[in-house]
Amino acid sequence: MITLENITQRIKKRNNSKYTKDKAAVLLPIVNIEGKLALLFQVRSKKLRWQPGDICFPGGRMDDSDLTPEQTAKRETCEELGIPLSEIFILGELPKFIASFGLMIYPFVGQITTLANLKLNTNEVEEVFTVPIEWFINNSPQHSIINLGHKGADNFPFHLLPNITSEWQKRSDHNILYYAYNNHIIWGLTAQVLYDFINTIR
Repeated sequence: MITLENITQRIKKRNNSKYTKDKAAVLLPIVNIEGKLALLFQVRSKKLRWQPGDICFPGGRMDDSDLTPEQTAKRETCEELGIPLSEIFILGELPKFIASFGLMIYPFVGQITTLANLKLNTNEVEEVFTVPIEWFINNSPQHSIINLGHKGADNFPFHLLPNITSEWQKRSDHNILYYAYNNHIIWGLTAQVLYDFINTIR
C-alpha cells in the first residue's frame, strides 16, 4: 500500500543520491615551460563517445571513493595523465558552477611539477599541449551562440499528439566562449572555466 510516508522516504532517498553523485571536478594544471607559466590541455580521445577530439582539462565525475571534489580532480588527473599524486600541488579553487546539463562543476588550479613523467591514458586522452598563460591574458575569447533543440524519435506517438511536429524544434540559445590558439579551438565548459581563471588572476 502506498502511503505519504513511503512517498516522502523515496523522494528523499532519490534526491540525496542525486546531489551527492551529480558532481564533477576539473584541474587547471599549470606547468613551467622554459621559465614561463603555461596551462596544460588535453585532447579527448577519438575512442570516446562523448565529445571525442574536444579540448578539456583533466577531470571527471566524483566516485563514491572520493571524499571531496579536490580528491576527484587529483585522482582524475593522475588517471588521465599517468603521473603520481606527488607531482600535483593544489594552489586554490575557483567558484563552482552548474553546467547547462545540471552537473555541479568544481574547478581547481594546481601545479604539475614536471611533464617528463606523463604516460597518457590513450583510452581517454589523444594528446596534450600547453599554452602560455600570458597568451590568454593578451587575447580575449570570441563569442558565439549554440542552439539547443529537440526532435521526436521514429517511435514517438505523433498520431496521438497532433500539436507535436516531427521536425527539429528550437528550445534555447546559449552563449559560448571560444579561444583559437594555433590549430586548437578551446570552447564550451573548458573555455568558461578558463575565462573565469584569467579574470581572477588578471
